[in-house]
Amino acid sequence: MAEIKHLKAINCREFGNDCNAIMKGRNLDEAIDAVVKHFVSMHRRTLRDLQTPEMRAEIGAKAKDWETPAKV
Repeated sequence: MAEIKHLKAINCREFGNDCNAIMKGRNLDEAIDAVVKHFVSMHRRTLRDLQTPEMRAEIGAKAKDWETPAKV
């Protein structure tokens, strides 16, 4: 039986963007960091605005559990 890998995932559409990107991380902080990087590079958001504790909490609140088979 394949081992399951547990991740946190955040869908860009959760923020009202017309974008199919889903950012994932091994934990919530990694997933938030991936969203921040995506927003800066793809949606022209400013890093300073995304790095506030309030914004990171708002981003993290949209995280969902994501399970995928682990690579062997």
